[in-house]
This record gives sequence, structure tokens and C-alpha cells, in this order.
Amino acid sequence: MEKEEFFSEDVLSGKPYDTTVIRKLLSYVLRYKASGLLSIFMVLITTVLFLLCPYLFGYAIDHGVNKGDKQVIYKIAFALLGIQTLRLLLVMAQSYNIQVIGQKVMLDMRMALFNHVQSLPLSFFDKNPVGRILTRLTNDIAAIGELFSAGVIVVIGDIFIIVGIFVAMFILNVKLALITLSVFPIIVVIALWFGNRMKNSFREIRRKLACINVYLNENITGMKIIQLFNREKKNYDKFDEINDDYLKEQVKYIRYFAVFQPAINMVSALAIGLVLWYGAIRYMHGFLTLGVLVAFLTYVHDLFDPIRDIVEKYNILQSAMASSERVFGLMKEQPEVDYIILNPAKEVSVKDFKGAIKFENVWFAYNGSDYVLKDISFQIEPGQSAALVGVTGSGKTSIASVLTRLYEIQKGTIWLDQMDIQKMEKRGLRYVIGLVSQDVFLFAGTLRDNITLFNPLSDVHLLETIESLGLMPFIDRMPGGLDMEIAERGANLSVGERQFISLSRIIIYDPRVLILDEATSSMDPISEVLIQNAIQKVTQGRTSIIIAHRLSTILHCDKIIVLNKGEKVEEGSHEELLRLGGLYSQLYKIYMKEELIGHA
Repeated sequence: MEKEEFFSEDVLSGKPYDTTVIRKLLSYVLRYKASGLLSIFMVLITTVLFLLCPYLFGYAIDHGVNKGDKQVIYKIAFALLGIQTLRLLLVMAQSYNIQVIGQKVMLDMRMALFNHVQSLPLSFFDKNPVGRILTRLTNDIAAIGELFSAGVIVVIGDIFIIVGIFVAMFILNVKLALITLSVFPIIVVIALWFGNRMKNSFREIRRKLACINVYLNENITGMKIIQLFNREKKNYDKFDEINDDYLKEQVKYIRYFAVFQPAINMVSALAIGLVLWYGAIRYMHGFLTLGVLVAFLTYVHDLFDPIRDIVEKYNILQSAMASSERVFGLMKEQPEVDYIILNPAKEVSVKDFKGAIKFENVWFAYNGSDYVLKDISFQIEPGQSAALVGVTGSGKTSIASVLTRLYEIQKGTIWLDQMDIQKMEKRGLRYVIGLVSQDVFLFAGTLRDNITLFNPLSDVHLLETIESLGLMPFIDRMPGGLDMEIAERGANLSVGERQFISLSRIIIYDPRVLILDEATSSMDPISEVLIQNAIQKVTQGRTSIIIAHRLSTILHCDKIIVLNKGEKVEEGSHEELLRLGGLYSQLYKIYMKEELIGHA
């Protein structure tokens, strides 16, 4: 499989642990200081209780078993039972508490990321597949949530136990403690050697999981084309290749982990063997009691339990670190620029807005200096209707995109009522300008929800508006009327029905400037007549820009602006442009010839 291009959030730092990432992660958990401190307090108490048990066990041997004192044995037995019961209750409470913290942190991060994704410019979504973004919001956030719910506090507890055991060991016998400590450099070497490899492997696992999500999203969305062109087998083979890459990386990680765990166990066995050997010699020479030796061996055995636990949590930690870099990498992406923060302009009420539009030497490119609009200048007076005409790729839709600030221009100025739109708040700008696109996006929900976009609006007002536009035939032919359930992306509707919803939606929104981008393309004749009549009613008293290939739909416009390869080449009324005999005249002749052939 060819190596795919990395997106910005896929190129991760080579550091084992990025302190910036760790600080950002801590900023989320610090929102729940009280719960976190409570968990740490319970960890401290359970650690102390855990450390008491081996000591009491050794004390029972030296002062109870060896001396035949049953009272001491009974007291120690009841004390151990009480300690273990209390510790069990605290562990249950602690587990519940940290799970709640983990879920809250996961919620906060997912909401923050979703909010950030909504603020990103459309140019970001042009370059980044949906599947990758979904992976950040789902799999990566879940990995980070698991770190908080099952990793951080537990690892802190394990560290407390390790430190506490060493303190107890040094109190019991310094020489035996030093022998136990001598094996720790081996553990450090093992951890460092495997750690970097496991983290890199986890990064690749996450990246390749994102590739799977991207491919699945693309294929499920484009299932119609796949089936029509018999692509099932080829797409299956391609998915098998991507899946196999993911499997190989998972197996690679499992191989690392399979060696890592036994290596720690071997060090544990070495430490126990050394302590048993030296401790037995000291005991036989009378320098060590049996109780102390048993307690010490118990501590050594218990010492490697938290180390094993940390090893088991290591994969969670590596996964969370890799996922965190990816999530925070996405959060670094610059949101849409809104200049009102830097240079506030006077706010304009939608009702007071007149709708004058002026493009002044506008240059725009989607990528670098590959300009799709070149030095465009024109003016539309309030209430005027203007048509944009040109062959495919001439820049018509790009004008609509920069006027609504879905994309930012590189040079020039766009004025609305003598205001530079780059100094207007985007939210306010989009209340003023409405766009009806050829590609109508519909949400899963009712017909009512798709028209109102889930805003509260009475059915009476809604139906009156639809009736005033002459669009009631669309409602009448839909089962359930406004309560009809719309499938995802409007799969159960015709092109005309989707366009009806789009037009109704924008009229309910009531903008002062209306942009109609190929609003009647690919429609049946009856639906087109209904939509065209509605458009004529809607555009009355509003500044309107109409983009259309079918020239019969723009003959009534006050002016026609002709574009070619991103440049304005002609401007005038229909009659003026025909007399001019330029590009518009040629397009109109071609259109009329096609119409005559179509009616023949």
C-alpha cells in the first residue's frame, strides 16, 4: 500500500512525553479539584492500610506464633480482617469517584473539540476527511477519558505503594532494602527501551484507525455510486489492504507488550530470589527474625504488583498521549477570522439593512496563488436582482462563497451598505445574507425541523409563509405533512422537494440579500414552475444574486454579470448584452439551440 500523505494532526512530536500536552490535560482534570483531591486522599489511606498488612503478618509470627501467644494471633487476625474490609470499601468509593471524573473530563473535551470544529473555516474541511475528524471526537477522546478514569489516579496510588513499601523495607532492614533496590536500574532500562517503541506503535495504530474511519465514511456515503459501477469487489480489496495495515500495527504492539510483561516478571523473580537467599543467611546467623524475613518477602512480592499494574496501565497512558497530541493538534487549527474582535464596526440591524453590494478589485484563491476570482468589481443597488453567468469554473459560486464569508478573500474589498464585510461579525452578516444552494443539506428529523432548523415556530405561521409562496403542493403530497420524517441527507425526497425545503428555510430566515445558486437545476417541469414562481415572489423588495446555467431563469434580472476564467468580461441587461455580441450572446445562442432541439 502506498504511504498516504499525513495531515497536520498526524505529524506528532518525537518526544516521549510532551509537557505542553500534559499541562493541557491537567487543565481539564483540575476543573474537578475537589473530586480529584478526594480520590488522592482515599489513595493515601488505602496505601497506608495496604502497607500495614505485611508488617502485622510478620509481627504475628514473631510475637504470636513463635511465642505461642494465641491472644496476639487473634488480635492480629481481627485487625487484618478490619483493615482489608475498610480498604475494600475505600477502593470501591475511589473507583466510582475516578470513573465519574473520567466521564466528566471526556464530556468537557468532546464539547470543547466539537465547538472548535464548528469554528473552523470551510477550507479546513476541504483538506481534511470527515473520518479523521470523527476519529478525534470519538476514539481519541475515549482514549483520553480512559486515562483519567482508569489511569492517572490508579497510577498515583501505585506510586504511593511503591514508595511506601521502600520506606517500610528500609525501616525493617536496610541491607535487604538495598538488595531489592539494586534490580530497579534493570526495570528502568526495560521501561525506556520498550516505552518509546510502544508509543510510536500506538501513534501508528491511531493513525491507521483514522484511515479506516475515513474509508468507511467515504464508502457508506457513496454507496450508490459503488453499486452502480460494480465497485464492491475492488473497494472490498482496498478496505482489506487498509485493515491489514491496521492489524499488522496492532500485532506489532501486542508483540512489544508480550515481551515487556514477562521481562518485568523476571526482574520480580530475581529480586525475590536475592532477598530470600540473603535473608535466609541472615536468619540462620541470628541477625534477622523469621517474622521480619516473611514480612520482607511479602513486601517484595507486593512491590511488583503495582509495577505490573503500571505496566498494564502503560498502554492506556501511551494511547492517551498519542490521542492527546492528535486532539490538541486539531485544536491548534486556526478558527475562522472574525475581525470585529480586533476592529469593531458599527452593528447594523437586519431591518435597517438596505442591501447595497459592491465588489472592489476582489481577488480570491482556494489554494495559494491559484486565483479563481481575479480583480472582480461590480455593484448591485438595494432591491436589484443580478445574475451571474458563465461556463463551469468561471467563479460564480466562489462569489457567493466570499460574499457570505465562507471563505476569506486575499485582496480587495467587499462592501455591504458602505461597510467592509471583513469588519462585520460573521453571525450578523449571515443574518443579512441568505444562500439557497444547489446542494441542499437536510438533517434526519421531521419536515418541520428541516424548514425551521429546529427553531420554535408555530405551524400556522409556517404554513402561511409556504402558502404565500405558492408551495403548498409540496406539503400536500408529503405523507404526514410537516410531521413527515426526513431520512438522513433527505434520501427519501426528490430534488424538487429538497429545493422546496431549502427555499422555505431561507424565507423563514428572512434575509435582506438572497443568493440563489442553481436553485432550479435538475428539476421536473412542474416543480421548476412552482419554485420559479416562488423565487420571483421572494426576490421582490430584496437584493438578489441568481446563479444559473439555464438562461431562461435570469431574463427578468436587472443586470447580468458575465464571468470567464475568474474575470468579469461583460455586464448589462439581457438586451444590452445580446446587442454587444460577446460571450453572453454566444452562450444564449447555444442555450436557445439546445432548447429547440429539446422541444423537437
